[in-house]
Amino acid sequence: VGEETAKKITTQASVRGTKVHQLCEDYINNVSEYRAKHMPVNLESFDSIRPIIDKSINNVVMQEVPLYSHYLEVGGRVDCIAEWDGTLSVIDFKTSKRPKEKAKIDNYFMQASAYCVMFEELTKIPIKQIIILIAVDNDDPQVFVEDRDNYIFDFIDVRKEYKQVYGK
Repeated sequence: VGEETAKKITTQASVRGTKVHQLCEDYINNVSEYRAKHMPVNLESFDSIRPIIDKSINNVVMQEVPLYSHYLEVGGRVDCIAEWDGTLSVIDFKTSKRPKEKAKIDNYFMQASAYCVMFEELTKIPIKQIIILIAVDNDDPQVFVEDRDNYIFDFIDVRKEYKQVYGK
């Protein structure tokens, strides 16, 4: 599509993802006017995953909190740590124009696995389960439930490669 068009698409997707994240966070935090000032497309994305949030998320520990790991030498801002169907989990909210193939989103699983390690390093409470919840345009949402240990070693390998290339 060309560099300029690709940048535009990427920016639009990023802004939309941020807005849907904000809707999720405000809804979970019981903000009364959580829908105010949001575009219909973002509300539609959120509304597609809201029943899943209502059914599966409970006992929220934190949302949108920066975490860091000395062991992994990396930091980030976790979307949500809460119980998912009774199991403490790292939950990541995503948006997509089309359904995702599990084999093509290893980076999502690696990121969530890293948050598990960061949280455990901070609190001494292990989290083994990761959830990727994707609002898909004009389609059913996708929910991926995985084990941290299936992806954390891949994350560590990618982190080592990054450090070799960039020295950080």
